[in-house]
Amino acid sequence: MTGKTEAIVLSKVKYGDNSYIVNFYSLEFGRFAAIVRIPKTVKSGIKPSLFFPLNIIETEVKLKDARNIQTITYCNRKFNLSNICDDIYKTCMAQFIAEVLTKTIKEEEPNPQMYNFIRNTVLELNESGQNTSDNHLFFLKNFAKAAGFGISGNYCNETPFFNLREGLFIPMFTSDSESLDMNESKIMAQFAETSFNKHNPFSNYKTRKMLIEKILLYYKFHIPGFGEINSMKVLHEVFND
Repeated sequence: MTGKTEAIVLSKVKYGDNSYIVNFYSLEFGRFAAIVRIPKTVKSGIKPSLFFPLNIIETEVKLKDARNIQTITYCNRKFNLSNICDDIYKTCMAQFIAEVLTKTIKEEEPNPQMYNFIRNTVLELNESGQNTSDNHLFFLKNFAKAAGFGISGNYCNETPFFNLREGLFIPMFTSDSESLDMNESKIMAQFAETSFNKHNPFSNYKTRKMLIEKILLYYKFHIPGFGEINSMKVLHEVFND
């Protein structure tokens, strides 16, 4: 059976001399892995340059059992995402977001609402101006909400400590491993209530670094086997003010 779908590239691994194994998140089929063979001719539309992190493509897939690696028979770009490719800041953000998605999305069933959320995230990153330093930060917050473990906004004088395990603000500091201190909690509360503004960054480098690190710890509490994000180091180096 062959099916057509729009799909977002999550990751790729070289496989032999002229092939890749690519992880996709698609509109019709959910997440799937496929072997992509790069032909010597360009008639098929399959080119290595199509498979950069978060690229949105139109593709034709030869579907087998859901547990198997599928085969791509045709693909082409859906949008011109050259701004992501040509801007080192956006490229690093795309790698970071794609790695988070790779570690969190496991479902092979289609989820149009989640797909459209990710699709809009990619398009917004591509179209944003020079102030892109907060895109990935707001992605982490908004994706957590979309995935069902959003940050609670119940901060007040009686509940001044954010608990990573519980995902809400509580009256007491429990431990260094699962609680933010009072200042960090206040910043987290402000962030939880702030909407993304591409013209007015929310945070400076120090605040952004703290928030990303704490939110990734939050992900570890709520996503089994989440592990480390390897692209974090490069991201910090690029955005170091």
